[in-house]
Amino acid sequence: MEIKEEALDVLRGKAHAIFGIDASFLNENTRFEEDLHCKSANMVQFSAALEDAFEIEVPFMTIKKMKTFGEVAQWMEEQF
Repeated sequence: MEIKEEALDVLRGKAHAIFGIDASFLNENTRFEEDLHCKSANMVQFSAALEDAFEIEVPFMTIKKMKTFGEVAQWMEEQF
């Protein structure tokens, strides 16, 4: 599995854990604010989940600037 798909899986799993949303409804176009109504604390949780999964630093402020799961997944892929 490529990094981008793996990152999307991590994001979907974390969204399910935080919000109870069925992960099959989430995709690269899922928006953090408009679709999930994420707060800063939620973005920290997403960042930590990615750090745990990939064992790299994922700055909270970097992903906080991104709007969709796809943007974050693309950024993750560029780190490798």
